[in-house]
Amino acid sequence: RSITENQKGRKMKMAKIKTFLGRHKKLCVLLAVLAVLYLGYNLVLKPRAAAAAAETQATVQTLTLERGEIRSTLSASGTITSGTVCEVSTTLTYPVAELKVAVGDRVNEGDVIALLDPESLDADIATHQKEQNASAQKAQMAVDQAARRLEDAKNKKKIDEERWGEMDEDSWNDLMRSDSLSIEDAQDALNGAILDQQSQSSNELQKLYQNKADCTITAPKAGVITSLAKVGGTGSIATIEDPAQPLLEVSIKEFDINRLKTGQAVNITTGAQDTFSGTVSRIAPKAQKNSSGESLFPVQISFSDPTDAVKLGMSAKAQ
Repeated sequence: RSITENQKGRKMKMAKIKTFLGRHKKLCVLLAVLAVLYLGYNLVLKPRAAAAAAETQATVQTLTLERGEIRSTLSASGTITSGTVCEVSTTLTYPVAELKVAVGDRVNEGDVIALLDPESLDADIATHQKEQNASAQKAQMAVDQAARRLEDAKNKKKIDEERWGEMDEDSWNDLMRSDSLSIEDAQDALNGAILDQQSQSSNELQKLYQNKADCTITAPKAGVITSLAKVGGTGSIATIEDPAQPLLEVSIKEFDINRLKTGQAVNITTGAQDTFSGTVSRIAPKAQKNSSGESLFPVQISFSDPTDAVKLGMSAKAQ
């Protein structure tokens, strides 16, 4: 009997529990979720957080603050050029007949770069030479005539000197004075003829001969040929640059230009990723307008330690 009553009691409790759960399903679900979260936090998240805190605490470093200098860096890109550029040109209008060098060739001072075509010049020289020969012949004839006149005047005086006893003293003295004047006149004429003969060397002909010598164009200084005229061209012949004195030319905005001074140290990185040291060597006193109307100041930077890795025309960045 007691067992039966106990069983009935348990059944009644279970019935009450089921009735409660049926009436409070949402609350029961919420309590179950909270229980799962509690267990998950204690079993998983809490141990991980503790481990992370321990690791963070282990990697903390203590640094000592020191007073330092704040630096502002200015960057600009440009092209490497030569600090020594020589333009070779001529005022002669004769065309280029032959080029003795090519772009990229290294030349020394005095090396022949080009030859001009002197064909028309040779014709002018021949014409003037013919005219000068005719003038020279004419001048020689004048000198010869003046020399004969002088010789005749001297001979006459010798003859008249022997006539001392044929006339009175005054007449003889007058004759001697006249002969002496004739000699002086003849001598002056001869001197004048000689001067005329010497001046017959035509200045125009000398100029033509000099022009012919100038038809051989030579390098005024050593360097590398970076531009060259074409056969048949006139005027500008070549550009010679010295690669041993490279410069980096950059343009700086007017907003930054007052941050620069000549002599400032510069780090240079070429387009080939080679690095060099340099200094600001020149800041243009006047800005130039670009195509957008922006004012830019040309700045030149010299290399302190250039090597063969620095090539003319190469791009580079300065900082």
